[in-house]
Amino acid sequence: MELISTIDLEGEEISKNYDKFCEKHAKTVKFEDLDHDSREKIWSNLFTRLQSDIYSAIHVKCLQVLRILSRDKKDLDIIITDERLNIILLKADLAAPVPPPYTETTLEAVKLLCNLIYNSPSVQIQIAKTDCLKNLVTRISNYDPTVTHNIMLFDMRILFLITALNIPSRNICKNEYNGDKLLIDCLNNLSDRLSSSKEIVEVICELLKALYNIYIDAEETTKEQSETNKRLVKILYRLLTSEDVKKLDSKELQSGIADLLIVIPYTSFDPLVPRISPENKSSEVFEDSDMSAIWELVKYLDECLNSRENLVKNTLPAVSALLKLAKSNRCIRKYARLKVLPPLKDVMKRPEEGTTLRAKLCKLLTFPIVELRVAISEFLFVLCKKNVGRMIKYTGFGNAAGMLANKGLLGGNQPETNYSSESGESDTEEYTKYKENINPVTGCYENPKPSPLEGMTEEQKEYEAMKLVNLVDKLSSDGIIKPCTVGEDGKPKPIEHVFELQKGLNLPKNDSDED
Repeated sequence: MELISTIDLEGEEISKNYDKFCEKHAKTVKFEDLDHDSREKIWSNLFTRLQSDIYSAIHVKCLQVLRILSRDKKDLDIIITDERLNIILLKADLAAPVPPPYTETTLEAVKLLCNLIYNSPSVQIQIAKTDCLKNLVTRISNYDPTVTHNIMLFDMRILFLITALNIPSRNICKNEYNGDKLLIDCLNNLSDRLSSSKEIVEVICELLKALYNIYIDAEETTKEQSETNKRLVKILYRLLTSEDVKKLDSKELQSGIADLLIVIPYTSFDPLVPRISPENKSSEVFEDSDMSAIWELVKYLDECLNSRENLVKNTLPAVSALLKLAKSNRCIRKYARLKVLPPLKDVMKRPEEGTTLRAKLCKLLTFPIVELRVAISEFLFVLCKKNVGRMIKYTGFGNAAGMLANKGLLGGNQPETNYSSESGESDTEEYTKYKENINPVTGCYENPKPSPLEGMTEEQKEYEAMKLVNLVDKLSSDGIIKPCTVGEDGKPKPIEHVFELQKGLNLPKNDSDED
């Protein structure tokens, strides 16, 4: 390893060797050729120089080398002692409150710190015992125009990593350092500086991730906290509807907003759908409310469904956010339903066929990834006001059967809900015209078909029925299928024998049928 040879070097030769190392290993993640002793020697030598003012001219390069070495997790838990972590915090201007401006040394140190927190469980514990979190929150609250994009970006990443990997730090950040309020202030300031700046959007995305960690376990217990939450939602509304943001078309920002909406308490969403006023001339108006933010989330969901890449990762937050919003607010639910499940006109195609948002969501009702399938089915069920008949009407029984079975709603059981009795819909002429011939299983129109039993004698019908019974019995015995009936709880109940399927059917009784 070339760094071993730099241990005894002095002067410009050190700088040149560090430059060569950084250039050669710009993308290296693991250093397999280093054993523990070699690693310790190299790290020890770098920290010795980092502590000495004699080498101040190459401190940035020392940190650059350490940043590259820190990508390799091996031995980090042993190498990073409390003393060495404090040196890094000092260089990152996080050992004590330090006002801006910040130097290149600061930037390299925060980059190194990101790697160490991410790769070392020991550092994740160690850093909670320092004042890093407190000083970091203070620094973020005092950003001014001299603080560069990169400093802000890696500050946010450090905050995100600490609160993601050290769970107790979330409440400490929120309750002891007022982290939620200070981050919301920072978000507000950054949102005023958008001006089509991709760099600021990048910082905001990292800030939203940190806020997500702080809010994930939080509960709204006070009026003051409720006001704080609503202030945050008001800023999210601005971010969703900002023309500057729309020009940037940042999917990562929309994803971050969706994630955050999932963990914000239900009672805080009113600022997301403000009442229409002379100052607010929205193009998306529903029941005197501005639905621009909801419309942006619906469009984002549609875009996620169009892309098969990272389908679950991208779609799940969008669906979950809209589900929570629909549950929280009647007006949002009704508006979302008009956009997702508009009145049925095309009844000739199955619900999952086509390019509409409804079709894309119905396709995923039988998706193999349970988490996404459940979220989508719950979202559509809520839009249908948890009405079983309406759910089947819009999705087809075949697509909805899994959800209905899990909820114990097979057999037509209807759950108790808090929704109003008025349906808020009337069947379209197209739906009414073909209603009698719509197959509830497929959810679409089917031409009338002659009965397959037409023209058969009673003996022939009985013969065909017994053939079917024997076939089902064989498939069941071989373990290929598992016949069920609907139990009293509305859920599928496995049967012990195929003849149990006769129970509840109004079959003609043969003279030979006796108890």
